[in-house]
Amino acid sequence: MSKVMRIAGREFASTALTKGFIIGALVVPAVILAIIPLVGILAASAKPPAVSGRILVIDRSGEVLGPLSERLSEESIRERRQEAVRRAGEFAAGALGGMGSQLTGSTEKALEQIPVPRFTLESLGPDADIEQAKGRIRAQLNAEGDIAPEDRVLAVIEIDADAVVRSSDADAFGQWQPFFRPKLNSEAVDEIEAAVAWSIRERRYAVAGMDREAIRELDSVQQRAAQEITEKGEQDDTSGLTSLVVPVAAMLLILVATFTGGQYLLTTTIEEKSSRVVEVLLSAVSPMELMTGKILGQMGVGLSLLIIYNAIGIVALIAFSVTGVVSWQLVLAFLVYFVLAYFMFASMMAAIGAAVNDLREAQSLMTPVMLFSMVPYFFFMPVIRSPNSTLSTTLSFIPPISPFIMIMRIATPEPVPGWQIAVSILINLLGVMTLLWFAAKVFRVGLLMYGKPPNLRTLIKWVRMA
Repeated sequence: MSKVMRIAGREFASTALTKGFIIGALVVPAVILAIIPLVGILAASAKPPAVSGRILVIDRSGEVLGPLSERLSEESIRERRQEAVRRAGEFAAGALGGMGSQLTGSTEKALEQIPVPRFTLESLGPDADIEQAKGRIRAQLNAEGDIAPEDRVLAVIEIDADAVVRSSDADAFGQWQPFFRPKLNSEAVDEIEAAVAWSIRERRYAVAGMDREAIRELDSVQQRAAQEITEKGEQDDTSGLTSLVVPVAAMLLILVATFTGGQYLLTTTIEEKSSRVVEVLLSAVSPMELMTGKILGQMGVGLSLLIIYNAIGIVALIAFSVTGVVSWQLVLAFLVYFVLAYFMFASMMAAIGAAVNDLREAQSLMTPVMLFSMVPYFFFMPVIRSPNSTLSTTLSFIPPISPFIMIMRIATPEPVPGWQIAVSILINLLGVMTLLWFAAKVFRVGLLMYGKPPNLRTLIKWVRMA
């Protein structure tokens, strides 16, 4: 054991005490945290170019041009933006609590800096030729530099004659169609399309004898900020964090820490084998002692990353007063499943590192490992939406992806049956023992094997030899 711990200490020091690791683990997050406010300031001060130009309208119904002009005025667009931010703020405050309110304030400041588009509507009459209208855009494309911004034709809108008043012999209302100039700002396109649809709908209300203001009041439902009732009192609702952010963050943290430690283990094993240093090491320790020490040392590297990133997350939770979203049971499960996930993937990384001679040869053997790591990404949404479904439960019992699925299930508000947690831990322990046994056999034979890189059949042969 003393040899194993000495190897583990050396492995940890050679990785975690290097400048590259310190920069990646400490400096990079610090720089990101420092840059985020700066990016916000720059984004708020940056003013994108204003969109201005003409919109040619062929309103064959004769009903839509008036409300469309009102809807696309600068004042109306500005009011709608402010209302959208207000509604988004109410939703964010209900889902994310104080964090949502702060995000809304930043969004409002940034919105003030975005110029409002200036649209000039030009009616071509109900009998205008659509091809001639589109020809004006084509003509301007050939003389782009000679056209003033306010004279550019941005779009042609054609509205059917029965778009507002349905024909007596028709089963549905008429339609409308937009034609845009190339490379038009997507926000301007969305604004125009939404305005035309709104204007047609408003005229249909009016023709049907409905009061649009009354309909708008009936549709508008105001809500005060949602609160959670706890043993200590009331607090902002954190259901958005507990149902999505926390489960995904927990899964990603385990995945990043596991693969960071495993990748360092793979790299150091290949380097020691290719430089023949491993031959010197094997004269003093056994292959099993060497592999165990290297796995434990790199696990310390993964734990270091977890501690650093968890500390950052805890500071953020304290700053936004939402520490209640993380319980001690979740932290305990987080550590248990990290250890299980790390040992399984580290075993595979150690076996691959011992079997090949350089990183290029390791790519083919790494493919199955990378496929396993992608499974949590594919299934994270079904799992967090229905943690106790048949799919989620089944994935919880399949190593080596089980730790990532289980931590997402445990982090959701819906409780997971205790027997499933116990069974998943037992199955993962069996998976750890199996993969460690396989890795030890490959490690013992592969360390001193050189030449042609092995395939899966060769690895199985090595296991039998060992």
